[in-house]
Amino acid sequence: MQKKITETTAAYGLGIAPGRKLFRIPSGQYRGRLAAIVQTSGSTLKLSWADTPYSSWSEPTTVANDASDLPFDCVMDNDGNIYIVYSEASTKYLVSRKLHFSGGSWSPGVTRTVYNVNESYYPSIDVESGGKLWVSWSRKTGGFYYLHAKSSTDSGTTWGSGPTDEGDVLSGGTSSLYSRLMAGISDIYIVYMHTGDTISMLSRPVSGGDWTPVLDVATCSGDFDDNFDAALSDSGLLGVVFDQEALKYREFDGVNWGPVVALDDNEGVCPQLYFNDNVPVVVYLSEQASDQMLIKHTNRSTGSFSTPEVLDPAAQQFDSVVLYNATASSYADLTSAAASATTADVYHPSSNVLVKESADLLLLGMNCRFRYVKFLLSTSGSGGTVSYSYWDGSNWSAFTPSGGGFNLDATDRDLLLWDDYTSMQADWQKTSVNGSVRFWIKVEVTSAFSTGGVGSRITAISDLGPIIVRR
Repeated sequence: MQKKITETTAAYGLGIAPGRKLFRIPSGQYRGRLAAIVQTSGSTLKLSWADTPYSSWSEPTTVANDASDLPFDCVMDNDGNIYIVYSEASTKYLVSRKLHFSGGSWSPGVTRTVYNVNESYYPSIDVESGGKLWVSWSRKTGGFYYLHAKSSTDSGTTWGSGPTDEGDVLSGGTSSLYSRLMAGISDIYIVYMHTGDTISMLSRPVSGGDWTPVLDVATCSGDFDDNFDAALSDSGLLGVVFDQEALKYREFDGVNWGPVVALDDNEGVCPQLYFNDNVPVVVYLSEQASDQMLIKHTNRSTGSFSTPEVLDPAAQQFDSVVLYNATASSYADLTSAAASATTADVYHPSSNVLVKESADLLLLGMNCRFRYVKFLLSTSGSGGTVSYSYWDGSNWSAFTPSGGGFNLDATDRDLLLWDDYTSMQADWQKTSVNGSVRFWIKVEVTSAFSTGGVGSRITAISDLGPIIVRR
């Protein structure tokens, strides 16, 4: 199921990979209710919620309107309250806000200042089982970033001894720094990337005491950024996933670090890690071509990680791409060419173009319903028009794509057919085209082109940015 919740103009609508934005009520009358926090503009954070089967979401409501256009983070406690930390717009000071959960809905409390001496960025927040809050962040001064951590025992009303308290200073100055804080059963962990070349970890007991010496998880020649994540299992394993010219994973058992394991030879964008019954699961974006990102996943349910698979079968290469030339009355299967990276290889052999004359067809087929088409053409068409239709079980039913009409007259086009899976026509049925039974979209020439277009790549892979997995 895929449902559109809202749109965003913010630079970091979902924050960055180590952050959390999607939560589920753990118990009680509203158990299972999901809440999503999105930065819908440069200053506004909004909340939307839904109950199973999550096909209908509430209208997003504003929970903060004083945020910087920068990554923020959230956490939910056992009672369903949500705590947000973010950089305040006018000062870049670190602030927090509690969203009180009562009667099935959330109401924002007042803004509380976490730290107000220097600019603060990239916060990460978590809560101990007993309710104590922890936040780590990057303090910026003199052009360098320093890692800090601080706690609150009164639901975020007071952090440390007050706003000027800098908390625990955990690193020296560095050119870049992103952290992920996790509250385990017995320890608080912080995994952080610094200087672009090192991912490190340190911890301290929940009961109190000093932070451990820093342990390096991975090093490189300067390729690290915020594309990493970390998570704790119920049994106390600490996993870290990171991108280092390939997607990699490493695990800490409380005493020793295990070997670095390659999950995918390709790079992984916005990797998200969680444990399912102590089994590590990684969901990430994998770039397939220009502006095309597949959502993939892998897990270690056996002794080793599984071969990465596409998470959404409706957002990948088409199962069939077929051209029909009306003059020659012939079909041509261009499925392989449409999926390949070869330039200018998607055309009908009778015309040497995609489509041109009236009644020529481009047919896109999947084994499941799909909502998006990515067109990369080496030559755009000109002078003609096309119509879009789907098979309703009896006839080809015309519709206007949600993203507007596209007459194959641009070399690069992201075409949204429908906003989400719930808004697709319910009567869309499979039918047979050129011997293949699929869900088909028919693109038909309604007025002839003076110049026919030539394709390079046509897929259902969208231009995704960040993703957030409930953890």
